[in-house]
Amino acid sequence: GVAEMIHDVQVEATFPDGTKLVTVHDPII
Repeated sequence: GVAEMIHDVQVEATFPDGTKLVTVHDPII
């Protein structure tokens, strides 16, 4: 499935001090 294909998911999250790119390893979907 897609979950097995995606090992590292980069999530663009907005923080009070700006926007950062957060990499999540082995995400649980």
